[in-house]
Amino acid sequence: MKITAFGSMAYLTTKALYSPAYAYSGMSEGEAKLSRRQQRFQSFASIEYRGVEYMTPLDFLESLILEEPRERIFRRVLKQEQVKKMLKNTPNLRNGSDKLFRQLGQNGLISYAEYLFLLTLLTKSQNSFNIAFLMFDEDDNLQIDKNEFLKLKELMSIKHSVNDTQLLVKDDFPASRSLTASAEEAAKQDTTILVHLFGQNGQNSLSFDKFQEFYRNLQQELIEIEFQEFSRGKTEISPVDFARLVLRYSILHRNDQSPYIKRVHERTQPEDKGISQKQFEQFSMFLNNLEEFTKAVRLYTAADLPVSRSEFIRAVKCSTGHDLDPDLVDVLYKIFDTNNDDKLSYSEFIAIMNDRLHRGFKDPTSKPVMSWKTFKDCVIREMSAC
Repeated sequence: MKITAFGSMAYLTTKALYSPAYAYSGMSEGEAKLSRRQQRFQSFASIEYRGVEYMTPLDFLESLILEEPRERIFRRVLKQEQVKKMLKNTPNLRNGSDKLFRQLGQNGLISYAEYLFLLTLLTKSQNSFNIAFLMFDEDDNLQIDKNEFLKLKELMSIKHSVNDTQLLVKDDFPASRSLTASAEEAAKQDTTILVHLFGQNGQNSLSFDKFQEFYRNLQQELIEIEFQEFSRGKTEISPVDFARLVLRYSILHRNDQSPYIKRVHERTQPEDKGISQKQFEQFSMFLNNLEEFTKAVRLYTAADLPVSRSEFIRAVKCSTGHDLDPDLVDVLYKIFDTNNDDKLSYSEFIAIMNDRLHRGFKDPTSKPVMSWKTFKDCVIREMSAC
C-alpha cells in the first residue's frame, strides 16, 4: 500500500487497497497481517487530520453496504479550523435520530477505535450492552461520563483490537508503528461520536436510556438503508432479493450462491408476499441474538441435524423473547430447506447467518497456502481469542 503526499492532499489507490486479491496476493508477510477491518477502514476512510486517517459518517455507512469504496484519488486533508467547524455543527444527543449518519454525511470524524466500537454495536444483542453499561456505571446512577464511556468503548472493541494489532507490532513491519502512533493521536482527539454523546465540552453525562436510544437509532438507520436498497422503492423486498440480501456477506463464492437463489425462485410465485421493513427489523434483531439462538437450538435437536419449523420458532422465541413473523420464517425455509422437507440445514444456516451478522469480517474457514511462521502466528492469535 502506497500513500504519498501532494501538497495538502494524500494520494492513495483505494480500489487496490480493498480488492480481495490485494489481501493475499503480491503482499509481503507483514502487509498480509493487516486485518480485514483495518483494510476496510483504511480503504473507506476519506479524510485525514494531523496524520491520522478518519472516516466520515457517510464513509462508515458506505463501508457497510458497498463492496468497494468509490473511486477517489485523494484523501481529504483537514485543517484545524475545518475540524472545529465539523464538531461545532455536530447535533447533541437530544437531537439525535435514526438519520444521524446520513444527515452528517461528509461532515464528521470517526476514528478506527470508534469504527470497531460501532461495528460491535451492530453485531451484539442489546442485553450485552446493557450489561457493559452497568459494569462501567461506577456511581450506580444509570449514567456514565466521557471517561467511563472510553472504557466501555475499549471493552467493546478489545477483542478486535487484540486480534487486529498483536501481530502488527513487529520490527519488520513499519506500518505497525504508524498504526500505533495513529491510535495514540486519535485517542487525544475529540470526534463526532464523542461530541454527540457528551457535548461540545465533554462534560455531559450519558444516561442508560439515551445510550439505548443511540444503539437503537444506529441499528434502525442501517436497517432503513439496506431495506431501501433491496426493496427498490417498493414497500417489500421480494423473496428472491431477500435471499440475495441474506447471502450478501457470505464467504460462499458467487457461483455457489446460485442454488439458494434458484431454490427461492422455484418455490415462489410473483404474487407471493415479500419482506416488509417491520419483518426485516425482526430479522435483524434475530441476527443480533444469533449466539443465544444457537444455544437454544441445541436444546431441541442434536448437533448438525436439520431443524424443524416448530423447533426453529421455539428457539427464536427463547433467544430473542419475540416471535418471527410466519411469512418471514417461510421465506427463510425456502432459502435453506435443501430437501423441501420443511427442515432447515442447521450448520449451513448458522454459518451463513454468522457471515451476514459480521458482514464478512469473520475469518474464512480456508485460506491460501501460507508459511509456517504465518500459520504459527495465526494459531497463537486464534488461541488468544478464546
